[in-house]
Amino acid sequence: MVDADRDELRRYREEEEHGLLLHLPVPLGAAVWRVRENPACHYGVRQAEIFLFGEVVTPRRIVEETPFTLRLLDEWGKSVFATEEEGRSHLNDKS
Repeated sequence: MVDADRDELRRYREEEEHGLLLHLPVPLGAAVWRVRENPACHYGVRQAEIFLFGEVVTPRRIVEETPFTLRLLDEWGKSVFATEEEGRSHLNDKS
C-alpha cells in the first residue's frame, strides 16, 4: 500500500470516528419507493364510492416511485424503501 493510500484510509477512519461520513442506502437520484397518502382518496371520493358501491374502493395510501434525496433519509425503512415490493408490504403500517 502506498503512503498516500494509507493517509487517505487513515483520514477516512478518523472522519468516520467523528461522525463525519454519511453512508447512504442507495445513490442520490436512484429510484426508491415512497408510501404516502393517496391524494385521490379524499372525503368527497369516499362518500361517492360508498353511495355508488357501498364501500370505499380507492386506496388511502399508495406506493410511488421517486428519486432518492437526502430529505428522504430520515424516512428510510419507515415510508421510503429500495424496492416497490418493500413499499407495498408497508402500505398498511401507521408510519
